[in-house]
Amino acid sequence: MRRLKSWTGAAFAAVYALAFAALYVDYVRRSGTWFADLPLSLISLPFTLVMRRLNGGSFEFGGDMTGRVIAGGLFGVALAYLAGLVLETVIRAIARLALHSRA
Repeated sequence: MRRLKSWTGAAFAAVYALAFAALYVDYVRRSGTWFADLPLSLISLPFTLVMRRLNGGSFEFGGDMTGRVIAGGLFGVALAYLAGLVLETVIRAIARLALHSRA
């Protein structure tokens, strides 16, 4: 890969980071109630599934686990950036093919 800069990836990562921060603030506000960390757990689902696979099937994630919350947020931001990078690369390749086929 010769090009790893992506405005689309940066935008996706920023949106994910803002959503993650908002859900964490929501968790802190509702801490101690039933299912307070459910939205936070759902947005961290990719991280949880990867860690369960790497751990052999058992991995807990909760809003009170600060290290895991930070790792889940960083993992999600990186995944969102990669999704944006792939999307932008595919769109650029299609556009390049379309422009070269006209000439």
